Amino acid sequence: MKNGKIGRIAATLGLGAMFILCGAGCRTSTSDKTESSPAANVDGATDGESPGEQQDTDVGDPRTRRTSCSAATDPLSEASLMATIEALAAPALEGRYPGTAGDASARSLIEARFKCLGLEAPGGSYQQSFTTDDGEVTANVLGVMRGSDPDLQGEVIVVGAHHDHLGKNEQGIHHGANDDASGVAAVLALAEKVASQGQAPRRTIVFAAFGAEEAGYLGSLHYAAHPFEGLSLDDTVYMVNLDMIGSYQREGLVYALHTFPGTPGREILDGLVSTFSDLDVVLGEPGEIADHITFCDADVPVTFFHTTDDDCYHKPCDDAARIDRKHLPRIVQLVWALLSEAADGEKDLAAARAKGCGAP
Repeated sequence: MKNGKIGRIAATLGLGAMFILCGAGCRTSTSDKTESSPAANVDGATDGESPGEQQDTDVGDPRTRRTSCSAATDPLSEASLMATIEALAAPALEGRYPGTAGDASARSLIEARFKCLGLEAPGGSYQQSFTTDDGEVTANVLGVMRGSDPDLQGEVIVVGAHHDHLGKNEQGIHHGANDDASGVAAVLALAEKVASQGQAPRRTIVFAAFGAEEAGYLGSLHYAAHPFEGLSLDDTVYMVNLDMIGSYQREGLVYALHTFPGTPGREILDGLVSTFSDLDVVLGEPGEIADHITFCDADVPVTFFHTTDDDCYHKPCDDAARIDRKHLPRIVQLVWALLSEAADGEKDLAAARAKGCGAP
């Protein structure tokens, strides 16, 4: 698996790969310069660089890149979300197991979208690499939108999902469409939606695709243990985790977990649920083990969006064909409404942060 080439994988993915590289309707200005670059290896690094460690010296002017990457269609639409899921859950990526060619390709595709949108690469690279307990090298993929309000830009909101899955075994390829290509698709769509607003939100937003969640949420733990300046968990006032939000079984049932009374997520969602009456939104229950636990353990308020999947959880049948296409866009639209209020609203998130993650 490690000897494949990203070009071959992209060719196999076809239109789905083109979508996730650029975004829905992404276009490049005819005045843009085209420059030759060293051949990229399967890990997304140019020859001579280590996977996940390459310095991105062309992050560009965010205002210019947001213009050149404006979407022709709504990034929160079914078509846009499904194109991303189909690309990430394609057989060519072989289940995105950490350290494999498929994992590296998924990271490269996510990085390309963040770069296209003009998001900041923290520390000079979109990929924050780390090594799993089994010795596999993978990375978190991170893009930052700095806040526009001088008084609030130091308050950080993290919107995260995990890009890894279980790879393949004698049962076949574990595609990981719901778990968690659906969450990554939402993170990318939300990043594109924020970038298309023309002005940055008041608070800073980190869009995160964590690696190696299936091995014990190692990516979010690494993010917490190796903070970037101004983006530490001490600076973080709220975290939204999107993990398995497209289960075909749920028919609009979505859990917004850890939304206990008094937490930012609960207070905002209480005012939104009636607008999304086609969804059955369950509030207030504690969440299962996933990347948000890293933040909750540090007393950061979290909201964990999740749709359960009793039949295909961690099985090869978790493929794009089983995604709930009808309700997935509505769930992402709900998250967008929540994120908009959290990032731009008047709610005192710093005061809420002082109260911690909340309790039943």
